Amino acid sequence: MYQALVLLASVALILLDQFTKLLALAFLQDGPFVIIPGVLEFHFTTNPGVAFGLFPGNRWIFIGLTSVVLLAILVILLSGKVRQHRMVTISGILIIAGGMGNLIDRIFRHEVVDFIYFKLIDFPIFNLADCFVVAGAVLLLVFYLFLYNDEKAVKEPAAAAEKTETAEGEASNEDGTPAPSGGEDGGKA
Repeated sequence: MYQALVLLASVALILLDQFTKLLALAFLQDGPFVIIPGVLEFHFTTNPGVAFGLFPGNRWIFIGLTSVVLLAILVILLSGKVRQHRMVTISGILIIAGGMGNLIDRIFRHEVVDFIYFKLIDFPIFNLADCFVVAGAVLLLVFYLFLYNDEKAVKEPAAAAEKTETAEGEASNEDGTPAPSGGEDGGKA
């Protein structure tokens, strides 16, 4: 069930990305569409390189590297090793969907379709797949910087305390608190 949900969510996001790119191809080639004047506009452009148009002309290298990275992430997700970490699963789904969205463009269009433009800060034009990859990477970073260490720190002292109690031969309750001893006479009244 988990694997099916991972695949279904990834495919849904890939389809959403491709649908928005088809809309951009159909409606934005004649000129920009203003959403919020001076802030957000849709502009049609293509990118033959990677982020910010870097390294154009290396399409096959990008296709190869992207394929390897996406396959590795997909194998990790489908193996169920990160199943208990919902944030990592969501992050992986977003990265796979964004990577595949742009990979499809590179394979079939030979360049990536971009259309979202934040005019307010004059940020380079990007697409929905880019948003997925960035959001997934940020979630993964937050998890490993703030949440994963906390989980590890909570589990390690508990495991160490359990080993110490077992080694000393003390009885304990299910919640880890020491069980009452019966005193010197073994609990007999």
